[in-house]
Amino acid sequence: MRVLVIGGGGREHAIVRALAADPAVSELHAAPGNPGIASLAELHAVSATDPADVVRLARSVAADLVVIGPEAPLVAGVANALRAAGILVFGPDAQAARIEGSKAFAKEIMAAAGIPTAAARVAATPEEAAAALDAFGPPYVVKDDALAAGKGVVVTEDYRLALAHAASCERVVIEEYLDGPEVSVFALADGKKAVPLLAAQDFKRAQDGDRGPNTGGMGAYVPLPWAPPGLVDEVMETVVRPAIDELARRGTPYRGVLYAGLALTSKGVRVVEFNARFGDPETQVVLDRLASPLAGLLHAAAAGDLGSAGELSWHPGAAVTVVIAAEGYPEAPARGDVITVKDLPAGDHGYLLHAGTARNGSDLVTAGGRVLSAVGSGPDLAAARAAAYAVAECARFRGGWYRHDIAAQASTGS
Repeated sequence: MRVLVIGGGGREHAIVRALAADPAVSELHAAPGNPGIASLAELHAVSATDPADVVRLARSVAADLVVIGPEAPLVAGVANALRAAGILVFGPDAQAARIEGSKAFAKEIMAAAGIPTAAARVAATPEEAAAALDAFGPPYVVKDDALAAGKGVVVTEDYRLALAHAASCERVVIEEYLDGPEVSVFALADGKKAVPLLAAQDFKRAQDGDRGPNTGGMGAYVPLPWAPPGLVDEVMETVVRPAIDELARRGTPYRGVLYAGLALTSKGVRVVEFNARFGDPETQVVLDRLASPLAGLLHAAAAGDLGSAGELSWHPGAAVTVVIAAEGYPEAPARGDVITVKDLPAGDHGYLLHAGTARNGSDLVTAGGRVLSAVGSGPDLAAARAAAYAVAECARFRGGWYRHDIAAQASTGS
């Protein structure tokens, strides 16, 4: 199987790494990729949100399967164009990808399917936003209705800050605050059938102790020892399958990965958001534990034949990832700083994934807010966490930083 992966972040490096380990993959291509992906796949230039350019590239490499990593190409209709060209693609069409591209559309799907979520209002004017904030009260939750690369959400006690965020967006969804821990559940879908992956938890806030601004995610871990028994089964029955069924009923079958961001509230599971792609950084730990060959799973989902994939298998133990960020992230990350990486700890319990990196001559340099992901594994969370932080210590660049409490509470059972 010749596989082309679209994207160039940490999520795509994790996907490429898993595909490279699959003996069914004979050729591996990525566009645009990054310096870390370059060691595993042949890189190509592409305009990732231009459907015609992606189709051109897929044809030029004779791809048997195209895997779309980021959300923007999906919303731009890249999957539609590939399917119209007769090329198998893992990722939903633009109409189904609206479940991430528009928070208001996601709420519409949830209401139609009876999926539990926060009460919400859509606001397109300052007056509508003020009325919604007054109705729900603090903490205020304001979400940009459009794509915002995981950074369009403000959760704050400050009324003026909430109103200012609403004013900075063309349209927002304002909703009630959901209490309780957040969990991410991915499910592979083939249009009708859906199969769950491991539940993970990520860390959105920039600073230790869940303080500071929201980010695209500063770390993640699996498994979740504190999660209630049967959580994934409940999510599949009450959230994922109803969403897949509703999209199919509307004539927009969902083929790809559906990401359900959930809050485990005092009143039960509630959906915080849907994403139309693998989450980042949760993908880094979920795929680390996946023992089933990834290419076959993605191919089956793309072909509408997940029933042929069989039961998923998982490596025992745990995985933790720690995101190493650039100075100034998330507001104004610095770029162009030289990255040095000393020898990683002996053994096969940790590695680095590239997210925001580039080449400047022979130098590896920073090229984004989240620069690297340090992944560690072990027989339990404590061992996996130690391995991840040992790897993180090996990467150095000016102003680089990371949270020091990823998976700390879960690993101690406190």
